[in-house]
Amino acid sequence: MLAVRDVAKAFGARRALGGVTLHVAAGDAVLLVGRNGAGKTTLLRIVTGYLDPDAGEVAIDGIALSRDRAGAQARLGYLPEHAPAPPDLTVREHLILRAGQKGLGAGARQAVDKAAAAAAVERELSRRIGTLSKGYRQRVGLADALLGERPLLVLDEPTSGMDPIQVTQLRRHLVAAARERAVLVSSHAVADLEDLATHVAVLRDGELVAFDTPSALCEQAKVKRLDGAVRTFLDEGDAA
Repeated sequence: MLAVRDVAKAFGARRALGGVTLHVAAGDAVLLVGRNGAGKTTLLRIVTGYLDPDAGEVAIDGIALSRDRAGAQARLGYLPEHAPAPPDLTVREHLILRAGQKGLGAGARQAVDKAAAAAAVERELSRRIGTLSKGYRQRVGLADALLGERPLLVLDEPTSGMDPIQVTQLRRHLVAAARERAVLVSSHAVADLEDLATHVAVLRDGELVAFDTPSALCEQAKVKRLDGAVRTFLDEGDAA
């Protein structure tokens, strides 16, 4: 569903990405991890078509962003870390508006009900977004991303602002979503999302230094927990 091939990006003299190759298939949930400044946000912006790479190619469901940006973007649902939503609109009004912008037409209301249930905000549909907690606003952003059941789901820090119960519920919903589509999740909350991930991609200084299943990474690092394995791969950069 998502193919990233040799993607490179620099901002002036600073290299953000140094030729990253990454594949996410249908049914896969890839957890993208790395320190601040590792290149995660740059990679997500390129994958979602908001930023052009200096070199390399990105294709979504077989559609190259460089050849058909709108067509490729129509195949993905995106949740940014701080999902924008008008505070004066109710959750339903906002999601109906977004469904219309995504071209869902006559099926918009049904799509909104389904996405709201998947993101566990169906009880909040009549509430104004400005009255919601940060965690619930994040859930509204997830419902937006789920609208239309796009084959690729890209999530940037989806658990931001959520309490432990909300994180558990979100993980359950994402596991269900990942059975039908490709999911790419960028997060610092490795422990929160470990059970979701089928694969983990570790970025360090713009390079993909590890990409494997959680159990394989733990075996390579000779640790029992994924967060320990991630620290091992990231700390190798300090030891070099």
